[in-house]
Amino acid sequence: MQRRLSREFVHSIRGLSSKRELRTASRLLANVKTTGGRERASIQSEASNQHTELRKAAPGVDLNAPSTSKETNEIQELTLDSLRPHSLGVPFAFPQKKVDPFRIFGVPRSTEKDFAFFSKPFSIVRQPTLDLLSLLENSTKSEHKSRIVITGAPGSGKSYLLLQALSHCVASDWIVLYIPRAIDTINGTTPYAYDVRTQTFLQPTYSASLLRQIRDMGHPGLKKLPTTSPFSLEKAPPGAPAVGAPLMQLIEYGIREVSVASFVLEAVLAEFATQTTYPFLLAVDDFQALYGQSQYKTPQYLPIDTYHLSVPRLLLEYACGSRPIYNGAFLGAISLYHTSYLPTTELYEALDLDLTHGRRPDSYTKRSEAFQHYAKGLQPFRVPDRMDIREAAALLDTLIKERVLHTVPSDQLFLSKYCEADGNPKEFVWRGLLSTLDT
Repeated sequence: MQRRLSREFVHSIRGLSSKRELRTASRLLANVKTTGGRERASIQSEASNQHTELRKAAPGVDLNAPSTSKETNEIQELTLDSLRPHSLGVPFAFPQKKVDPFRIFGVPRSTEKDFAFFSKPFSIVRQPTLDLLSLLENSTKSEHKSRIVITGAPGSGKSYLLLQALSHCVASDWIVLYIPRAIDTINGTTPYAYDVRTQTFLQPTYSASLLRQIRDMGHPGLKKLPTTSPFSLEKAPPGAPAVGAPLMQLIEYGIREVSVASFVLEAVLAEFATQTTYPFLLAVDDFQALYGQSQYKTPQYLPIDTYHLSVPRLLLEYACGSRPIYNGAFLGAISLYHTSYLPTTELYEALDLDLTHGRRPDSYTKRSEAFQHYAKGLQPFRVPDRMDIREAAALLDTLIKERVLHTVPSDQLFLSKYCEADGNPKEFVWRGLLSTLDT
């Protein structure tokens, strides 16, 4: 039996000429040495003849040299050179480094299952990826301040596009603050207290957590950029850094003194937005949750509007341009994963959304002047509802390499699931390929 299988392996390598195939033949020659007696001599002789023929066919190839290329089933990591037109339709794994923004900031709930399911979370480079990165790069060169909101149908890849932009900015040495779940700022899960001076409800614990995430990213600019404005607050705890001190000292002060963390976060973001040494990206997923009523209650048990909370109000002011970012951009993404937080009328009209984002408002729907102000000037960035056939094929090929599918699907199955999902990436994977008995 062993002799028959070994002979089949020897005959199967005839006609191979690539470098990798030649190395495979060399390894086969080494493996036949483990057989014994007369069988080993016969098989080794036949393999030696085949090995000699392969050397004559490719005399410049060193069959004994170790392979320096990666295996074809390994997904390459996303780099700055990867996000170019020649990489359209190619899957790339998100880089896993010591300073991992996804570990520090977290990921949206809509992609959390993907990150837990695949051994290496990956994404496909699409044309919207290149277009969005072009807008971000232009925001650092022109006077036009970018305030972009990613829109699109459910499952079209809005959150993944935001993650690609985040990875690109981190690799390009941007200062980044990423809030993957803006719903957590308004769902009543963190402590809050009313402040008479600002007439808003402060969120010190959540503000301190954001400062801690900025510190953990370890950007070199935190120790190089000086504090340009004095941090003066009535009855503030002692230890506030003076003007000219590194921003890292101000961040550490806000983490240490949680009672003033909301004011420290405001001061730190103001320093990031006004300096021009390093580009600054403020990215928010679940962006639509900032427009509407929160789950927090007043002492009279009345719902609090989001612009009366310190963190959502700060994000809204950067979104509408009241607090401009001189070197960088504000980037938001609409998420339809949570049906309790669909886009409001004001955001619906400001971004010119379609029916995929919920029910279209009519003339009798009440508008809020405050939310209309905060939605003014937003630039919608539409993600296509469908991925093209090349992107879908690359996605399927990656699932096969990741051994997610139990069987190798046929072309008929691929096209049928692609048509059933209407080209929607999320539907194609989770309700198509991973929900059928054929795979």
